Amino acid sequence: MKGRFFDLAKEIARNDKDAEKYAAHLAELFDLILPQRVGEELCSALAERDADRAVSALAAYYRKKPSVAVASLTASGSYSESVADRAVLGQFSVVGVEHTFEGGEVDFLFNPTEEKGPLNHEWLWQLNRHNHFADMARAYTATGDEKYAVAFRRQLLAWIAQTEIPAEWNTPGSAFRTIECGLRLHGAWQVAFDGFRKSDSVDDLTLLLMIASMHRQAVHLVEHPRTGNWLMTESNGLFTFSALFPELSDSESGRALAAKRLLGELEVQLLPDGMQYELSPDYHRVVFQCALSFCQLSIALGKGDEIPDGYRALLKNAANAAILLSTPAQTQPRTNDTFTVSTAACTRGTEAILGDDPVHRYFNTRRAEGTPPTEGNASAYLPYAGLAAMRSDWGPDATYLCFDVGPLGIAHSHQDKLNIHLYKGSTELLYDDGGGQYDKSEARAYALSGYGHNTVLVDGLAQNRSEPRRVTEPIDADWTTSERFDYAFGVYEDGFGPEQLCLARHRREVLFVKPDFFCVTDTLTSRDSLKHDYELLLHMDTESVRPLPELPNAMVAEFGGDSELIVVAIDSLETTPTLSAVSGRETPTLRGWYNGRNDKCLHKATTVARTACGERDWRFTTLLFPVCKGDAYPTVLQNADGTLTVTFKGKTVKIDPLAPKESI
Repeated sequence: MKGRFFDLAKEIARNDKDAEKYAAHLAELFDLILPQRVGEELCSALAERDADRAVSALAAYYRKKPSVAVASLTASGSYSESVADRAVLGQFSVVGVEHTFEGGEVDFLFNPTEEKGPLNHEWLWQLNRHNHFADMARAYTATGDEKYAVAFRRQLLAWIAQTEIPAEWNTPGSAFRTIECGLRLHGAWQVAFDGFRKSDSVDDLTLLLMIASMHRQAVHLVEHPRTGNWLMTESNGLFTFSALFPELSDSESGRALAAKRLLGELEVQLLPDGMQYELSPDYHRVVFQCALSFCQLSIALGKGDEIPDGYRALLKNAANAAILLSTPAQTQPRTNDTFTVSTAACTRGTEAILGDDPVHRYFNTRRAEGTPPTEGNASAYLPYAGLAAMRSDWGPDATYLCFDVGPLGIAHSHQDKLNIHLYKGSTELLYDDGGGQYDKSEARAYALSGYGHNTVLVDGLAQNRSEPRRVTEPIDADWTTSERFDYAFGVYEDGFGPEQLCLARHRREVLFVKPDFFCVTDTLTSRDSLKHDYELLLHMDTESVRPLPELPNAMVAEFGGDSELIVVAIDSLETTPTLSAVSGRETPTLRGWYNGRNDKCLHKATTVARTACGERDWRFTTLLFPVCKGDAYPTVLQNADGTLTVTFKGKTVKIDPLAPKESI
């Protein structure tokens, strides 16, 4: 049989080396097939050792097999016509970097960022996720245009010929990072298989080579598990392949192992408040969707009773964490490495697993149906993630601030303790950009650091901590929420700068005077008994920031449309450091840049700052007023006793920056 398959493989190969590789794949596949599960024709062909009939019978079985009733795994769905057409021509945009392979001949081991810079190993890795295969398959299903099938066949065979599992598979230049294997097996390759198995342009041998390659990848995942969101992705891929190809002798063991890993990792990775332990909405989404996909496929295959006990409760808690953190734009606040994640990424598709939840429908329909969370008021605190969501209401025009008093997170961490992230409706007024692409650039380093967050510098140095990565007890932020106000505080007392110098203690208190404005009090206390320069940073995604003559030491930022943010700086009766605004600075260090990932690329923004020089201890008090154009500006009076009298939107309140919670 092996010799016969070698001869058949040569017919679709470009050289003997490729033919030998194809033959090895096919031999492995036929060793694994349980012919009685396929049908009499295959059993007869194998008994008579008729390779041609065996290939034909097995391919025919897979071509006629019904599609599984899970939308994400089928070729009937939405797609990008542009991505599909460009992929046919060998044109790709990966991590924001364009590249065209001449003549449409794709080299899956080539990384253009090695030549163009900045170096980004993700370009090759993410190209090898083959997301474009899904667009091509869906374009083929929708149009019947064989150009997609012809290009797919050429690229698939090229990929199998070009790639091997290297000795170090999770390193730069490898197409066999385990996370890519998992993504291919539960994503684009399943969609491509579902679509292109119906095309005469994809011959029988190519179809079987695809299955054989998927099996090799599944074995790779069995033998080499990672941790964190990678292991969830790997396990989802292993389960999906094993469940969809039960004709293989190791499919049942693969399914059982994947299910065990998925449950075990959910129990480890989800904190008691429901947030995934990397504290990134992106990877929270990844873990949630991997866990959900397992349930959806199990139910679609009539095996819903195999979903482990406790699994649904974990899923519901993870969805609830995303709901409680949701911004008025129904997105997630950007903490650690992330792009802008829709809250619905953790509520959509849960009906069959968690039941018809009206809160989930509220997010899935963008408020058209369902109801918002109703327990207590709209604000919430996740005590293990250390994230406080201060929210006026659940409506589209709500005022919202996310305050981070939590640990670093297990991975994808930023130096951003005590960061704040402010919205008015769908407009982001103070941003955390999510850290940009995973490249080797100055902009990436800036976005990860305290220089790129709404934090405090000491002697020009940003915070720099190594621990804790996670906490095992709730974080005491003195969280208080009521109909009138929200309050929380956090403390940073780790190091500053590359040497993690013990310079000062930073205590930040955030008071939300509902529903209109915020008082942020930053108290800096010297830890080495020396005087220091303290600088407060606030980041805004606009270049339209100007002084506001109507208020002393105030600035207004305009965001287009009707949204504005007024920043009022108050420190002491004797001296108030002047506010400054910088956009797009490149030297001596970056300042005033927004470095997003996927949804927004690197562009100029504004950093508003103020510095208290040569002080042993200092307190910054900052008032933040989200307003609409045409609104009456607030009035702020500083009283002789240090308290503030604030009048805004027809209400007057008195605030003591020394004890903000007690004074309101």
